[in-house]
Amino acid sequence: MSGEPVAFVISIHMIFSILWWSTTLIVIFIIRPSNKTGNLSSILPKIRRLVIIVSSVSIFSGLVLYGLFSNLDVGSYIYSYSGFVILISGSLSLVVYFHVLNGGQHKFILVKNSTGMGMGRYIPFVMFGLLTITLILMMIVSITYRLS
Repeated sequence: MSGEPVAFVISIHMIFSILWWSTTLIVIFIIRPSNKTGNLSSILPKIRRLVIIVSSVSIFSGLVLYGLFSNLDVGSYIYSYSGFVILISGSLSLVVYFHVLNGGQHKFILVKNSTGMGMGRYIPFVMFGLLTITLILMMIVSITYRLS
């Protein structure tokens, strides 16, 4: 697969994926710890809207790239190394995407912890970790695809 349209989609996908990751990084490690008094709470819904738009473009462009690189023969592409890694990393990013769309609320899954540990405070870090793993896997596939 080559050409200007594919290069454009790859560029869009990479830019929006890095923007999604960096926005999540800023929210989790800078804004949330700084928001002890609640002064920054007014900008969080705006940032969430930005993240929804950026992540939607990243997910959609990833699906387009998956279709382009598999020549719309997804069944055989899954059994290749790069296809499998893309499928796994895309699944991880979908978990984070649905968490963002859900607003961080756990409406469907209710886990009761008998020890009383507040596991909810670790969820943003887990989601950021999943997003980081996804970005690293996508870069590995991109590098191995260009080398072959």
